[in-house]
Amino acid sequence: MPDDFLDNTLRARRKLVEAILEKGMGPSIDCDLVRSSYLLSPMVATYGSAGLNIAPFMVSYLVKESCMAEALEKLRDIERKYWGKGFEAVKAGLSFVLDYVYNEDCVDPLAMVSHVMTKGHTWRNIIETGEATLGILIPPDVAAYEIRTTAQIVEQGSIYEYVNLVHDLMHVIPEGERSHPWYPAVVFRVREIYDNSYQKLGSRIYP
Repeated sequence: MPDDFLDNTLRARRKLVEAILEKGMGPSIDCDLVRSSYLLSPMVATYGSAGLNIAPFMVSYLVKESCMAEALEKLRDIERKYWGKGFEAVKAGLSFVLDYVYNEDCVDPLAMVSHVMTKGHTWRNIIETGEATLGILIPPDVAAYEIRTTAQIVEQGSIYEYVNLVHDLMHVIPEGERSHPWYPAVVFRVREIYDNSYQKLGSRIYP
């Protein structure tokens, strides 16, 4: 996988988390989060009987199978120890992200994950076609990528638990309150990557 792509995606996410842990939240970090919103939540396009569809999804990375058991145990431990503990829980979650999700020794950069909150257009299309394309824009004019994937809905097992616990790190555990149940996970396995920046105009960069 091209270094430039990893620099602008996985490694850029890692740098953002490191900055939050070092500086805490504040105006400069808030600006970084806004600038990174399209990186953290790319647009996901699908097709099928539900029609040509596009929607934003918060997307993370799947750890390698060799790291999964250890990662799950750590996630369960964070949930037990930091439930309802606010920013202390956030810091524990961010440390986990650095140790596992954005750690190139543990993570599989060719496997991205999210979850589907309704059985709507995206769900129906993925079930039917098993395909999805992720669009990432990194302003201002840093990069733009089209990531073509095979897509799979997962409703049980270690991947399902991992995706939902990673979501809970920031959105449930700090507040100690669950507003919705766990949702089916979706795994996007990268087949092709295109550089859609104005300099490259759709050149394939992977494989």
